[in-house]
Amino acid sequence: MKRATFLKASLISKGIIATCAIVGFLMQMTLHGWHGLRYYTNQSNLLVGVFMVYLLFKYRKSGHWSKMDLRLKGGVTVAILLTGLVYHFMLAPQKTAEEFWTIENFLSHYIVPFGTLADCIVFDKGHCYKWCDPFTWTLLPLVYAIVSVAIALITRIPIGNNKDGPFPYFFLNVDKYGFLGVLQYCLGLAVAFLIGSYILFVFKNGFKTKERL
Repeated sequence: MKRATFLKASLISKGIIATCAIVGFLMQMTLHGWHGLRYYTNQSNLLVGVFMVYLLFKYRKSGHWSKMDLRLKGGVTVAILLTGLVYHFMLAPQKTAEEFWTIENFLSHYIVPFGTLADCIVFDKGHCYKWCDPFTWTLLPLVYAIVSVAIALITRIPIGNNKDGPFPYFFLNVDKYGFLGVLQYCLGLAVAFLIGSYILFVFKNGFKTKERL
């Protein structure tokens, strides 16, 4: 594929992902309430939308992306991928058909997460990540879990009709599982997140990729 065509496809991909992420986020907020800001799903989708827009403007201004840009994008990729995988395997089975088959649900939990992963695999050049990056990337969901539990315990503000409110997710429900149970859930997810991060690390750093962008 010629460089110009490859670049155009990369920019279009990022534009589509940014649009889907922002539209999905706004639909979640307007249809289900702004209390949804406490969900990792919505925070990670907003992160993807903003970061993709940043990449588009960065390329327009400088004509390239730095290795740091791609290292950050790796973190954003695994962060949103966690959204899709946790939802599909842990949360979707608890949803009704009406809750599952919605545009905003598919945008936020499937199209954006797996679209971002596809963009990373296809368009990001290799040999940009450092061995310590996966550990750094794992801090984001861990910080989210700690802050979310703290907010829930301090404020006790419910989250819409969420039966686990004031906790955003059942696996963060300290009232139900206790601190030890929540810690076990979080450590399990953190290990899975770290393994997934290193799979991406090995995949992107394990191949000699031409510097096309």
